[in-house]
Formats: sequence, structure tokens, C-alpha cells
Amino acid sequence: MPAQTITLAKEVSMLRNMIFIFVLLFALPAWGEVTVKTVDFLPAAGIELNAAGPLWVLADPDRNRVVAANTLSSSLSIIDCASHTAVNIPLSGRSLQHLKAEAMTIRHQTGEVYLIGTNCFHIINPAKGSAITFSTDVQFESITVDEITGNAFITGRESKEIGFYKAASKKFKKIDWLEQAEKLINLNQTPPPPIRKVICANELGQVIAVDCFTSTLYLFDAGTGRPISSRPIPLTSGGRWHLAGYNEDNHCLYIVTETSKRRVIEAARINVATGEDVVIPLPEFTEGVGIIYNPDRDEVYIPYDNFPSVHVADFKNEPSLAEIKLPAYGNDASAIDFESSVLYVASWAHGEIDVIDLEGRKLLKRILGLGIIPHMFSMTFNPNTGCLYFPKGATAVNGTFGSSVSMLDPVSEEVHKIHLGWAPIDLIELPKRNSFLVFNSEDQFAEVFPDGRLVFHDLPYDYPVQAIRSPEGNIYLSYGPHQSYWPTVYIWDAKNGVLTIDPSDFSFYDRRIPRQAHELVLDKNGVLYFTQNNWGTEPQFVGRLLDEVRLYEARHRIAPGDTVTREITQRILEYDAELHRLYLVRVGEGDEDPSILQIIEPDSMKTLQRIELGLSAADLAFDDTSIYVANFSSNTVTVIDKQNFALTTIETGRGPLKLVRCGGDTYVINHLDNTLQVAGKTGKTYKLPDEGYPDNLFVWNKELIVTSHSPEALFITRFDPETNKFSRLHKEDYPFGETRFDSGNVSFYVNGQFGDAVFCLNQGRVDTTGRLWVTDFLAGKLFIIEGR
Repeated sequence: MPAQTITLAKEVSMLRNMIFIFVLLFALPAWGEVTVKTVDFLPAAGIELNAAGPLWVLADPDRNRVVAANTLSSSLSIIDCASHTAVNIPLSGRSLQHLKAEAMTIRHQTGEVYLIGTNCFHIINPAKGSAITFSTDVQFESITVDEITGNAFITGRESKEIGFYKAASKKFKKIDWLEQAEKLINLNQTPPPPIRKVICANELGQVIAVDCFTSTLYLFDAGTGRPISSRPIPLTSGGRWHLAGYNEDNHCLYIVTETSKRRVIEAARINVATGEDVVIPLPEFTEGVGIIYNPDRDEVYIPYDNFPSVHVADFKNEPSLAEIKLPAYGNDASAIDFESSVLYVASWAHGEIDVIDLEGRKLLKRILGLGIIPHMFSMTFNPNTGCLYFPKGATAVNGTFGSSVSMLDPVSEEVHKIHLGWAPIDLIELPKRNSFLVFNSEDQFAEVFPDGRLVFHDLPYDYPVQAIRSPEGNIYLSYGPHQSYWPTVYIWDAKNGVLTIDPSDFSFYDRRIPRQAHELVLDKNGVLYFTQNNWGTEPQFVGRLLDEVRLYEARHRIAPGDTVTREITQRILEYDAELHRLYLVRVGEGDEDPSILQIIEPDSMKTLQRIELGLSAADLAFDDTSIYVANFSSNTVTVIDKQNFALTTIETGRGPLKLVRCGGDTYVINHLDNTLQVAGKTGKTYKLPDEGYPDNLFVWNKELIVTSHSPEALFITRFDPETNKFSRLHKEDYPFGETRFDSGNVSFYVNGQFGDAVFCLNQGRVDTTGRLWVTDFLAGKLFIIEGR
């Protein structure tokens, strides 16, 4: 969209995609009159309800639409493929990024979507824009629906039972099944597909349940849930089992198996009706992904993350194996155009989609410049439009950035972005322009003026992360997806960098960096420091840009001295100007391991002290004498003496999340207890007046401002340290759904963080005239607060 000015209008119905809506509200007058202007970014995007983090996509050709499950917002997106617009339906929970596409299915008879969330599952009716949700005491992974009855079956490694939803009674229960269960755990690799699977054989009125721990197939009655029979199947137990598909015409299930060492060893056709099974041995290439079945040709296609090949397991005549050469490895998502007999394979390594002729079993062409990043495992083809749809910008473990789905016409090679929302991720003041820049998580920023005017601008690259002022008064903006660098390979179309924005004309100076930058700090010499992710086991490091001109060089990185394996662990970076020190905090390699504070002297690049903290450190604050670190999973704050590095531990409520200094005291919000606490000797604790989960903590007019979410509302609350009283500044009604920071719904199940590169849901800044500006990532809104 070209830059455009959007002004307040009396008629909200006019210019719907370009309007700015503000609401003038008056808060409780305990400290005097306060006004709150609410800026809604969604109308300009043509969206009524926000969505972010598309994870899986699935075509519904009967209705010419695509559904997208989101992991950063509690919503399901329904994309109209005729108009290229989206409608978002609120849910009570987020999709879990560690699951695969088997966690979502469509009942094609009605268009209802059945979706597994975090310890729950949803049944969504797009026609009504409504959903029902059932909580589960374990995390399920695979779901199927009986087309005739609407009954649903769900399973996963955490449950010995099969979950059974009876549509007629709208009741959910568990059916006894197996003896073994185990927890989903942190794996520093792409999470496995579900090791227990359920597939509906609609033509038989039966549900197939496969236990891959024991290589056993079970049949259940789809109407009653009663068990029918079981038998062993001739596949190697354990490891990773991939569901390629099911053919209702021949009653056959197609499975590909992979060992725990990631070697792909077997492709199988399992005949559910006759018990006649066929197994084709595979050559043990590693990390099969995007595995898909073609019923027209009775073939299974097996691309690989680590090999430039697609294997074709042909079951049509005599079982046989063929190989199709691909340009490169890093292949992770597949889709089929059945009419044209074309296979599409997405490659993260080169940001491309390979087009394969299945008749000739050869590569037709490469479609370049798509920026696909590992490992979404999700791409779908809509025969009505002849287009592919895929989420872009995935992290290393299936989480996604941004708020759009890409639509690709494979004939013209044109790409169209379908926006699902506008999620504010950071903001920064431009004092000379009397405005703020608000960046969304996808591809834009808005210049916002106190009187309500908005000007939208496109960014040259996707996925803004964090903004900071440069030494010369420009804006540094980090951007890009989770990774773009491996020790041995450059991911060609994954652009990460630090963008310098000139506030006088919004021109850009781009400097590429080889991995996404999370936390940015600037020292007194104008040097920019930023945390970056490792990829697998590597020396820990912090990136540097020495000035506003020079490009990034790896030799200027600071290496604190540790070796790290678990990704996204470097969470906090702060600069102490008085002592000219960096405070770098990362969480442990495992959930039970302590977090680490490294105190670094930046000029010498030496680590002065390495200090073990509590579990899942979430925030850091400091004053003249001490450093304070909130340990989310230990329910403590660690206090470090800046001179002798002596430690003191302060007990807190559950889930200490954010810290701030105010009036000589340090305060912490306890996310899971919904309390505000003094992190000092008194430890006095105050219950927040509204039920919810506090997300962030600011200082404004010498008072504390707490932002918190319930499933139905955002609360902006202030606390007077002199009177110890709360007063509500604003309540914003909105279907937020799940806003907890302890679900582990980020890469590698890290707690104390909402999502990958999303460290808080609300950002707050005080401008030069004393106004408080607060963004809300989930609602897509900005609140400008004035007065006292």
C-alpha cells in the first residue's frame, strides 16, 4: 500500500479500509481526569478481528476457501479465495506450534473445522462464525471427524485413551485403549509427527487408530466409538511415523516410517479391509518431510530436509521405488494439483517452490524468491483458483511470524499476500514530528499523531521485531524470520537485517545480518548490540554493528564463552551506561536448568562474571547498586550486588514476569497470581483489581501502570505507591482467548514468553509531552493516555 493519510471521519461506514476509529473514554477520577484514545489499526487492513501467526493451512475446495490455524492469536482465519480476504473467528485458545497438520481437519459435508489447541480442541462453524471448545487434561496431537455423524476422535502420545466427541449429544469422553503414555518434551529439532494417529474411513463407518509405539492398527465404530478389532502391521515400531494419506476407494492407509535417528526406512500401504499390506523399503535418507499421497496414481511422495530428492513409492502395479531429482535439500511442504498431475515441493533452503511433472517424474521449473523458512510443513492447493497457499516466515520449530498467508499462482508465478491482521509489535517516538511510529509484525508501520491521524507505510522487508533510536536520531529496526543462517548454508531468500529509517523522509538504509536480532541496546559510544539465536550446538554470541554505516561482520561478535544448544534461549539484553556493561540473560538448556546472567565489558568483549539464576528468567532491571532478575518458573527474583556480585533470592508469587524501578523500589508483576509485588525486604503483594494475567509494567507520572488480559478484556490499571491503591485507566473488551506465558507455546517449549520474538503483548512509551502510548499486539490497537 502506498503511503496515505487517514483522517477521522464522521461516517465510519465510509472508506472502510482507510478509516481511523478512536474512542474517547474517561477513567476513574482518583488522580484526576484521564482521557484514553483508542486507535484501531484493523479497519485499514479490512479486518474486524485480529489474527497473527498462521501455522497450518487447509483448502476447502467445496466452498472455495482456505482455513488457517493461528499460533500467536486465539483465532481461526477463513480465507475467501474469490475475494482474497479473510474473516477471523475467535477461539478460546491458540494452536500449539509443536503439532503438525494432523491437528486440523475439515468436515467437508458441513465445512466445520475440527482443530486441536493447547490442551483443548475446537469445533468451528465458519457459517455462523462461532466455535465450541472442549478442554483436555493432556495434549492431543491427531484429530479426525466422521463425515456422517460429525463425531470426532483425537489421540496423542500423552494419552492412553482415545478422545471421543459425540456430536449428537455434544459430549466428550475418553475410550480405553492402550497402556503406554509419555509427555511431549523439548526437542532441539523439528518436532515429530504424532506417533499415534486417527483417520476416519468414512466409507466403512469406522475410525482407524494406529499406535506406532507397538505397530498396531485398531478399528473403532465411528458412530458409537466401540472397538471393533486390532492387528499388528509390518512396520518398524517407534521413531517417527508420517501419515501420507488414506484412500476410501481401496480402503488403504499410507504410512512412511522414520527411525529415532531420523532415517526414513519404509513406505507402506495398509489395507484396512483385507489385511493385505505392502511395504516398500526406502534407502534411509534422513528427515522425510512434506510426505503426501496421490490417490489418482496410488503413489506416495517423500521429500527430504537433508537430501535434494523426492522418492516415489509406487503402489499401483508392482510396488516400486523411483527418485526425482530436486535442486537442493531443505524441502519441507508439499501439495498436489491432481488435474495437472503436478507436485509442488517447498524448499526453505532456497526460498523456492519446485514444480514437478508426475507423469515424467522430473522437475519442470523452480519458482524463486518466496522466502519460505523451516519448517511449516503446511501448504495447500485450491483447484478452484489453481493457486498454492502457504504461511511464510516460520521459525525453526513451526512457530510463525507475521499475519498473512501467501497465495502463489504457479503459472504466472505472481504472489499475493492475504493479510489476516495487523499486530503492533513495537513503537518509537519521533519528537520532531510530534508522532509515533508503530510497527506491525508483518510488513508495515503506521505514523500516528496525537489528534488521531494515521499514515501507513510499507516496509521493504517482512517481520519487524524491535525498534531503537540510533546515535544520530534515526531509527534502527531489526527484522526478519527466526533464522537465515546455518553454519554451512545461507538461506537464500530469508532476509534478516537491521534497517535504518530516516524520520525526515522515511528512507531506508538496509544492513543484512545472518540471523534475526531480538533484543537491541545501544551503548554510549553508539555501538549497537543484539541477541541472536544459535542453530544447534554453537558458541554463544552477541552481534554488533559498530556505527550507522559499516556492514555486519562476524568477527565483531562478542562471544561470552559458553556453548549453547537449545535455541531462542538468549532472552534479555540491557546496557548499564554508568558502568559501561552489558547484562545478558539466557534461559537454561533444559526446563530444569538455571538461567545464566553474563556481565560483559563491551570494549574488551570480556565476560566479567557468569552467574547462575533461577529457572526461565523473564526480565531484568537495575539501579545504582543492584541487578534484579525475575525467574518465571522458580517464583523468585534474584538480586545481584553490582560491586561484589553477591546474590540474594526474593520469593515472589507465581510466574514473576516483568520488573520496573519506581520511587526507590523495584516492583514485579506475578503473571500467574495476578499480583503486583515489591521485590524487596517487605515483599508486600497487592492483588490486581481485575481478574486476568498481567503482561507488562510501566512507570508513568511516578506511578505504576499494569497491563493485563483476561480472555475477554484488556485492563490498563495504575497503582499509586504512596496510597497503595489501584485505579482502572481503561478496559478494552475483546475476545483475547489464551494469553498465558506458561503454555510453552514457543520454540522448544520455553516458558515466560508468549511467542517466538514476542516477549510481551503490550508495549508502553511515555512521550515528550507526558502522554502514555500503549499498544496491544493481539487486539491490533493503540491507546493514547493523557492527564493525571
